[in-house]
Amino acid sequence: MSVPPAPAEREALQDPAQVAELVRRFYQAVVQDSMLGPIFEGMEVDWGVHLPKMVDFWCDRLLGIPGYQGNPVGAHQPVLDRFPFGDAELDRWLELWTETVEELFTGETATWAVDRAHLAAGAIRTLARRNATGRQPSLPLVP
Repeated sequence: MSVPPAPAEREALQDPAQVAELVRRFYQAVVQDSMLGPIFEGMEVDWGVHLPKMVDFWCDRLLGIPGYQGNPVGAHQPVLDRFPFGDAELDRWLELWTETVEELFTGETATWAVDRAHLAAGAIRTLARRNATGRQPSLPLVP
């Protein structure tokens, strides 16, 4: 995936098509990233499944549009089983997400997108730390 040029002007993040663009651009950056790309390559991600699922997730979280089904934190357990990751990878994920949001969008929902990503990363960080120590979460972790 190559990263297309950013639009000349940032706009308010307000509809599903924009969320889809955000998700596409973010994952284009992720797969090219030297730290995160190998994890996704190693997991043999089916982008035809993953991208629509992530669009549904972010449309639900940012726009209140139902559609996402699943446990977003628990979904990372198979990744941790094969490619243990931690703070450095989550910090890089947040950095790329924030850069992508700020490159494309402005306004309250864009700010919320960054805030929600920090919440999600915090929950995944807890799972990763528990995984590293061999402890199981006592409750389902859902940001």
